[in-house]
Amino acid sequence: MGDTKINYNESFGINNFRIEICAALGDEFWEMLTDGMILPNIETEGKCQCRNMCAFMRRFEKMADKETVRSILCKVRHGLRPSQSSWAREKFLQTGDLDVFLKNHHDAELENFIKLNNEDKDFYGQKITDEVLEFIRKNPAMLAPVRKGNKLICMAFPCDMQEYLKAKDSTMKRYNACHCPFAKESILSGETVSAALCYCSLGHVMNFVEAFLDRELEGKVVHSVLSGDLTCEYEIIIPDDIIEQYVKS
Repeated sequence: MGDTKINYNESFGINNFRIEICAALGDEFWEMLTDGMILPNIETEGKCQCRNMCAFMRRFEKMADKETVRSILCKVRHGLRPSQSSWAREKFLQTGDLDVFLKNHHDAELENFIKLNNEDKDFYGQKITDEVLEFIRKNPAMLAPVRKGNKLICMAFPCDMQEYLKAKDSTMKRYNACHCPFAKESILSGETVSAALCYCSLGHVMNFVEAFLDRELEGKVVHSVLSGDLTCEYEIIIPDDIIEQYVKS
């Protein structure tokens, strides 16, 4: 669904939330938000079924309006920045056609997964079996954004694709789909972390698109496993001037 070769920030954690919340609402807001609270720790949150993040999100959504929460979490985006995918901007301008660029990107990503399958290699620890490869083929938005009119449709890889495909019930499909260490284990508990946290994943997806279009964009979460869906899917709005200049068909 974007740049699969990106180097992730190993220090990602609750500090990324603090940086964006303080930038938008100030240090005093952060102090009030976290007063008396055990802050979620990315390394240990799963051991308590993400209760600390449940509490953090409940208070955050009470103290800030929905649009402010959305805007802030979209900027958290797992510590990513468009500059990390700057190579895509040059390729996009060289192509000069949005649909051709997306197709080329999809085909290159698919070729890489076919190679991993043929060579019995893994993708971030996941075996690309024949079943997994077929699942990827059937869901092209997992590899690159798919344009539908003035929207780009994106779909997240399940965290454990083999277990996701084998799972028989919806809870285990959702569990094996979720990547977020701040939320995943809550799917197996009596209280799931607020689906508003998935705006962070929306920002993650938007990072690549903002890189090659070289501007901030708007989007929304369409499906989320924290909301009870079986997949995580997103829409990103393509600005009118991009449609006019770079959509040829």
